[in-house]
Amino acid sequence: MRERPLCMAVLLLLMILWILPAGIWMKDPYPDGFPEALTGEIYRIEPREQGQAVYLKNSNISDTGMILVYLDAETKYSIGNTIQITGNYKYVKPEEPANPGQFDARLYYQTKRIVLLCYAAQAVLTDGSVRRFPELMCRIRADLSERCVSLFGERQGGVLMAMLLGDRTELPDEIQGLYQKSGMAHLLAISGLHVSIFGMSLYRLLRKAGCSYKASGFPAMGLVLFYGSLTGMGISTVRAVLMFLLAVTADFLGRSYDMLTALAAAALLLLIEQPLYARSASFLLSFGAVLGIGVLYPAVQSLCPLKRKWVQAFLVSFSIQVFTLPLTLKFYYEIPIYSMFLNLLVIPLMTVLMFGGIAALAVSFFSLKAAVVLAVVCRVVLRIYEWAGNITLCLPGAVQILGRPKEWQIMFYYLGIIIFIIQRNHAVKKKKQITAGWRTRGVSLCVYLILNAILLLRFQSGLTFTMLDVGQGDGLFLRTESGTTCLIDGGSSSVNEVGTYWILPFLKEQGVRKLDYVAVTHTDQDHISGLEELLSLSGIPGEIQIRTLLITGQSQKEEAGKHLTELAQQQGTAVYQIKAGDVLKDASTRISCLHPGKGETYEDPNAGSLVLRIDYGEFSMLLTGDLEEEGEKWILEKYRLDACDILKAGHHGSKTSTSEEWLSAVRPKLTLISCGENNSYGHPHAETLERLEAAGSHILSTPEEGAVTIHSDGKTFWAESFRGR
Repeated sequence: MRERPLCMAVLLLLMILWILPAGIWMKDPYPDGFPEALTGEIYRIEPREQGQAVYLKNSNISDTGMILVYLDAETKYSIGNTIQITGNYKYVKPEEPANPGQFDARLYYQTKRIVLLCYAAQAVLTDGSVRRFPELMCRIRADLSERCVSLFGERQGGVLMAMLLGDRTELPDEIQGLYQKSGMAHLLAISGLHVSIFGMSLYRLLRKAGCSYKASGFPAMGLVLFYGSLTGMGISTVRAVLMFLLAVTADFLGRSYDMLTALAAAALLLLIEQPLYARSASFLLSFGAVLGIGVLYPAVQSLCPLKRKWVQAFLVSFSIQVFTLPLTLKFYYEIPIYSMFLNLLVIPLMTVLMFGGIAALAVSFFSLKAAVVLAVVCRVVLRIYEWAGNITLCLPGAVQILGRPKEWQIMFYYLGIIIFIIQRNHAVKKKKQITAGWRTRGVSLCVYLILNAILLLRFQSGLTFTMLDVGQGDGLFLRTESGTTCLIDGGSSSVNEVGTYWILPFLKEQGVRKLDYVAVTHTDQDHISGLEELLSLSGIPGEIQIRTLLITGQSQKEEAGKHLTELAQQQGTAVYQIKAGDVLKDASTRISCLHPGKGETYEDPNAGSLVLRIDYGEFSMLLTGDLEEEGEKWILEKYRLDACDILKAGHHGSKTSTSEEWLSAVRPKLTLISCGENNSYGHPHAETLERLEAAGSHILSTPEEGAVTIHSDGKTFWAESFRGR
């Protein structure tokens, strides 16, 4: 590092940016309210299935950040136009996460300098000024996107649009999921591979033709800058473009090119432009992959006596995966096991795919029929990609859900990698071991396995219970000391796709690979909408598997319950009808069903809610679904209830639940309430809160705390709120 002071400076800058709170660089769009009309200049336009997304800068709300406007109307605008939005439209501030593992939308948008989202039917053009070059890029990109679909069809055309143009608007979710799960997602991002194929190919071709460094370099640099602008200049693209420009400039000046110094220079420029990149998955993984090639690969290569190309290609892929493993787990909580081997096939074919796609698009301007013939090569490659990705996902343990490591685990892992790199570089420089011996290889392998063991170690002691913040709904997760996992409800009436984007990320962040039980208290959508999503995914390789669905007889007779049952059976999930008196237990925990009674029927689904009591040593909890006062009386008449430590309030804190008689019997020390912020039902009701306060119960609710996690050692318990972390 003493030979590369810029690298050390950038590393120090990254550490400082990590320590400092991200809020320093966050922009509050309009703290005192919003104007009646939104006016701004169009910076970027993206087509959507219905309407378009328009990025506004220099708006009357914020002159430092952009407003992302989703317009229903497909009115044609140009970049540089000024538009005004009035009438029936709404603003939405990007959300901060309310649960562990949930996507941080505010950080993501602020990284892109987007401070506010807006939804509107249409806009009025107030200034027709046009920015010529950005508008030209926009039109070229739109035209090439249309040609991709014409040549390759909607499915494969969407993939080529993502690979060649960085445009994912037509990329099928199924394909995106396949590439992500199998470890081929990097092919869908414009990166160094694309820039190398475009820029370096032209540069070397001109050099071989006898052109000077400048005569070869300037056209190649121009092409790379043009291509980067065309594809939107994402983080990976900017990094690759800057490194290419530095490499060609070094040739101009007759200086040697140092990849690590160029990488540091690119990182420094990006971090100066946007400090929030230091927390961005795209930034860290992009630069981490290049670091894996630049610093870890030479050290790994010195251990291997085989110099064949396929071996070296494998070692490059291995080095990238080893170096980025902690980052992958930090952001995505899972790893594709076979991606290193899969990339041996897909990366070499990427060059064929790129040149074939470019050639087909170029020829399409002269003859569409001739271009279709050229497109056959690309179609074959894309089918190979799909076939290979599906094959790897069918292999045992294809995707391992490992959860998020702690910060100290990540630091320890990288410290070990750095020590290994320093030791190998020292050995090679001193010419003690040009190619390492078997003893050195064995020691290195042991060190690597130890580092992985430390990184993947997950501490589990006692019982943990999490009330997720799912908006207006319920989602409860239990993990016992013995490792049994249970999800009780999972739905929302205020959050779309709550299972996919709120509950599933939490489970993966926790390292949950299977759910032993999923219990349905009743079939209202605010309790089951997410469960339908999880059950649909359960049969897909690499997703969380659900072993048993627990459902009441009442719920199973209802249409929504029948649908859940059929869905579970289709995915190979066992279905068990649960009733009062049933008990689930493992070596540490007992879960007793208190309601509903066998054969009982109810006109109101809430009245038939499933009620569970959890006992772990001296610790106990009561989970009551949407049970109301009549059901509480039924339980009190049937059972002699002991006091419990924690009560999950019935029906989101409604005034028709959690009666005085119930509280007198249960005497909870802590009451949990799950409901949406500013919901139209008035939950939690003031009368309920007064009763809880009179009973001496402390209250924690999701609107204020976000997710609430309870930890217990069987004697005492303590609560942890996500927003108070």
